[in-house]
Amino acid sequence: MGIRKKLFVTFLATFLVLILAAGGFFFFAFEKSLSKYIDERQQAQVERLAEHLGVLYTQRGSWHFLLDEPRLLTRLYWLAGDREARLERDGGPRRDRDAPRHLTLLSPDKRPLLGPPPPSRLSEQVPIRVGDTLVGWLAYPDQEAIRDKLDQRFQERLLRFMSTMALVGLALSLLVSWLLARHLVAPVTALTRHTRRLREGEYEARLTSARRDEIGQLIHHVNGLGERLDQGRRARQRWFSDIAHELRTPLSVLQGELEAMVDGVRPLNQDGIAALESQVRQLTHLVNDLHDLALADAGNLRYHFRQVDLDTLCEDALDALRPALGRRRVTVHTTLAPARLGGDPVRLRQLLDNLLQNSLKYTDEGGQLRLDLAADGDQWCLTLDDSAPGVPDEALPKLFDHLYRVESSRNRETGGAGLGLAIGQRIVEAHGGTMSADHSPLGGLRITVRLPRGS
Repeated sequence: MGIRKKLFVTFLATFLVLILAAGGFFFFAFEKSLSKYIDERQQAQVERLAEHLGVLYTQRGSWHFLLDEPRLLTRLYWLAGDREARLERDGGPRRDRDAPRHLTLLSPDKRPLLGPPPPSRLSEQVPIRVGDTLVGWLAYPDQEAIRDKLDQRFQERLLRFMSTMALVGLALSLLVSWLLARHLVAPVTALTRHTRRLREGEYEARLTSARRDEIGQLIHHVNGLGERLDQGRRARQRWFSDIAHELRTPLSVLQGELEAMVDGVRPLNQDGIAALESQVRQLTHLVNDLHDLALADAGNLRYHFRQVDLDTLCEDALDALRPALGRRRVTVHTTLAPARLGGDPVRLRQLLDNLLQNSLKYTDEGGQLRLDLAADGDQWCLTLDDSAPGVPDEALPKLFDHLYRVESSRNRETGGAGLGLAIGQRIVEAHGGTMSADHSPLGGLRITVRLPRGS
């Protein structure tokens, strides 16, 4: 059973239970209230009749006026019930079939004088007094016995009315349940169609909704998921295209060199073999970087953590790069505080080599490079600044993307494949730290690495 049918059945059952409960309560409360009203009205009418009879007894001196004309009791009964207007309109007292046959006139010693024999069980006996003298009694039986047929007719009419209202309520319940189920399931159905489109690769599809409830939040999250999938698809396409481009360049150079040697255009000597070896080395480095990055993205890059001195690793990395820095006449300034932390020395050295080589490749000759290492709260803060050329503002957030290179002075002619910073960010994240890029006060790029001191 679908969710729409489940909601429809649930709403319908709820409405029916409420209708039945409300109808039963109404029927019970109305019947009880009516019974109490009839009892109180009957009691008041008989008491008024007793007062009228007391006045007539005073005027006549006995009950002979009633015994001689029994129908007078009927007229007095209806007069006691405030029915004078009705009697005048009808032209006299009601017919015998409407006479109060349940009333019995009793003597002071409770002997029947007028009316039917007193029932075995009397619910009320109302005294008839003249001053302080008791001259008789008015008796009537239990009200349940009097109202049997009246109640039955009333109940039948009430049940017919409630049955009609129940049918109307059922029809309204069906309509409202269907509308509610449709309204609540409509966004779920739209989400189902939308996720099917996402599954089929239509990542650019979006749902529009002005809802602010949980379903609106779900639609917003699904749209965010579609946007991320679309970004992932574009990144994957760009990734394949960039990889193909990066591999094509050294392979093209290799192929051209080999064809030149085969055709005799280029002699097969030590210099030609050295040029081929340089291209193979560049290609091997690119493939190794791609492999490391793939392992890092999959979380399979191995780490062996132990206590290491980060300041010592920085000095070793700088010492290894000083000849190249000297050839480019790059001045190096360092401020390294003793920093001991838990990490993988091989991966941290790889991080430092990538950062320093990136600065070396993209810094103009005669420039500057500054490396600072200091404590910052519960973290070690490593800052690497270099001089011009700088990086545009829009390129800063993209520096850690795969194969990204700034299309300016920091381009492919002087740089690498654009994988060093991406691999470095994965290494920093594996150590529980963060890495960010910003403009350097020296005019170039600033890379800030933060690593936890207690890791």
